[in-house]
Amino acid sequence: MDKIKPITIGRMNEMQDQKVLTVMEKLSSYLETAKIVIKPSSAAVYHRYMDHYIEPYFKDMPYAQLTSDAIQEFIANLTKSGLSAVTVQAVYSFLKAGLKPNGKDALFDITLPKYSRQQVEYLSFEEQKRLEEAAKGERYPLDLAMMIGLYTGIRIGELCGLMWDDIDFSCKIMRIKRTLQRIPMYDGSTNKTKIVISAPKSPTSIRNIPIPGFLLDLLRDYKQSADCEYILSLKGKHLEPRFIQNRFKKLLKTAKVKDVNFHTIRHTFATRALESGFDIKSLSEILGHASATVTLDKYAHVLDDHKRKLMEKMAENYYKREK
Repeated sequence: MDKIKPITIGRMNEMQDQKVLTVMEKLSSYLETAKIVIKPSSAAVYHRYMDHYIEPYFKDMPYAQLTSDAIQEFIANLTKSGLSAVTVQAVYSFLKAGLKPNGKDALFDITLPKYSRQQVEYLSFEEQKRLEEAAKGERYPLDLAMMIGLYTGIRIGELCGLMWDDIDFSCKIMRIKRTLQRIPMYDGSTNKTKIVISAPKSPTSIRNIPIPGFLLDLLRDYKQSADCEYILSLKGKHLEPRFIQNRFKKLLKTAKVKDVNFHTIRHTFATRALESGFDIKSLSEILGHASATVTLDKYAHVLDDHKRKLMEKMAENYYKREK
């Protein structure tokens, strides 16, 4: 009987060379390796990129036959489909990260669509007040969720991940150190999702937020009857973003406010803060942005209005003094 030969490194490479490696297989292999260091929510996003955008175009294309022209055409098709420039660039970044390790830099001499700064949507002062009044008529936890969102600007996942231990009543601060999300499962299951509790979006998202006095009192009152370690809960169990989002949509109708996403609450907080005279650096830290530049770029429209009002006030004061 012939002895079974051990599979050496050289033989393994030879066996792999005999198999035609496709673009999708290479990306899948990259993603499996990347899962060791990236957050589950990021992995879910990359899976979606592969399923919705990359696989329908490249299908069974061999990696060896991939060309820069093919990638450029892929980018053009995504753009023509109506996908935003931001998303197109994100898909491209993932594609590049997954395929470039073999040193094929020339493949990625690509022209990407440029995106212009889009004005964020926020509630007017009157709309915000109507929403707050409507929230007062709601039972816990929606009323508390609305007030925390409107007066701290935290993301919905951070809001659902808040625990009572994150509130320092003596120092009057809220510690943001986790986010709670429901993400798709990519383990062969169909239409299944799971709750994932992880670190916030980025290192700068881990932060302390000063709590206004009235909100601190509200939190203190609710803590007396708390039956869960999470601040937003029902029947002793934490809530998830889609629950808050669904209740929020109903609240908008009650308040007769335009239909918006819960994330608009975050933009509304930032807008009110700038209107009140917040400096960009402080606001950036409270929002957990990567830098003050991100904040400045996102809310430039508010600053334009603020500068106009300051100019009018300056001119009015000067004009009065001259008279």
